[in-house]
Amino acid sequence: MTDATSYPCVQCGSPVPRSAQFCLVCGTPAAVRSQSVALGQVAGQVPLVDSSGRPMDGWRPEPAAPPIRYGDIIPSGFGRRVVAFLLDGLVTSVLWLVIVLPLLAVGVIEVVTDGTVVSVSGLSAVLLFLPLMLYPLAKLFLESFLGFSLGKLVMGLRIVNVTRLGRPGLGWVLLRNLVVAAGALVFGVGQYVVLLSPLWDGEKRMRGWQDKVGRTWVIDIKAGPNPLKALPGQLLLDQGTYEQQDPALYGAPAAPPAPSAPAAPAAPAMAPVDYAPPAAPPAPSAPIASVPGFAPAAPVITPAEAAADDFESTRLSDSARPPLATGVTVFRLDTGEIVPIIRHGALGRDPVAPGGDPSDVLIALSGDTLSVSKTHLEFGVDSGAVWVSDRGSTNGSAIVRADGVEYPLDPGERLTVVPGDRVRVGTRLFSVESGA
Repeated sequence: MTDATSYPCVQCGSPVPRSAQFCLVCGTPAAVRSQSVALGQVAGQVPLVDSSGRPMDGWRPEPAAPPIRYGDIIPSGFGRRVVAFLLDGLVTSVLWLVIVLPLLAVGVIEVVTDGTVVSVSGLSAVLLFLPLMLYPLAKLFLESFLGFSLGKLVMGLRIVNVTRLGRPGLGWVLLRNLVVAAGALVFGVGQYVVLLSPLWDGEKRMRGWQDKVGRTWVIDIKAGPNPLKALPGQLLLDQGTYEQQDPALYGAPAAPPAPSAPAAPAAPAMAPVDYAPPAAPPAPSAPIASVPGFAPAAPVITPAEAAADDFESTRLSDSARPPLATGVTVFRLDTGEIVPIIRHGALGRDPVAPGGDPSDVLIALSGDTLSVSKTHLEFGVDSGAVWVSDRGSTNGSAIVRADGVEYPLDPGERLTVVPGDRVRVGTRLFSVESGA
């Protein structure tokens, strides 16, 4: 809701005070020229808004792509592999007929018949053989660099490297095919034994002898995820399945020592004094510094003082903080601070919770923040994986992978980060590490 002192933000629709330079929710600059740089809009363009005041053509955060772990991959069924094999054979036959029949019709290929004997020689034999090899050769490159043949494409199957879940590569697919071809040398039927070998795979992953030699795996992308289309950081092969537990962020504290029995307080000692009433009022004397025979009384402590002392005694210093529990992802800022990421939050120059949730983790960068928007970056945890998303910042954000490749973040796009990555916000950098 806006009034005379505010106007709706062009990015998120939140009310912005007219004296503010940035939206207090998403950090979008208030100046029209800055908006055109940050949002790519025409200066002075009025965005369409719905009944709630939010822009209809503004960006919306995209759901984070779920991480793909090794256990999420579904092996292909043997029946579908057989159908894919037959489809590839059909393509080979159809392609051969399409090429050979016209050549026979025009007389380029000469067939000599002598009674019941049909023979070809020379160029005719070559022209009959070469079309038969066209699709198998194309299939070799398709499986090597795209992970499928036409038969596998129709049946929803992919062939991947068994360790990286990526494209197999030409060398491994060639070796895989050579194993099948070598089987034909065993009484002419050995290749069919090789093709049937997935049925007795001891790992229960339907990997045949040719797959084990070629380090490949035929998977079902209709029943499971397709790792060949995974976004950067979406594959979590070396992380394993882990769960982040909010209450157990830090390691279990050491058991407190058993309380010892308090010592009984000693009764104040009092020397016997003979009492005699004075005959006359005592004369004034100097102040008494001490009374022999009496122990000093314990000081009286008010409840407020006791609470203050207890608070000071239980305050933990950074050096005494226990180490982070295994499996927790942390952000190490360029100032040296370490922030564990256990829930949704935001990072920026002076961030505010994007959804107004008071439990959000807010990370305010210190130092040079001229390139950092007020609420620059949003982050969260989804199925144990940490994702980050740019909040439409002026100077943008990017993920720098461990191999040095940088992936810019589009506003609203969520990408998963893993330990070893670095995230650039403006000109600032922070690294993603494991709390182990």
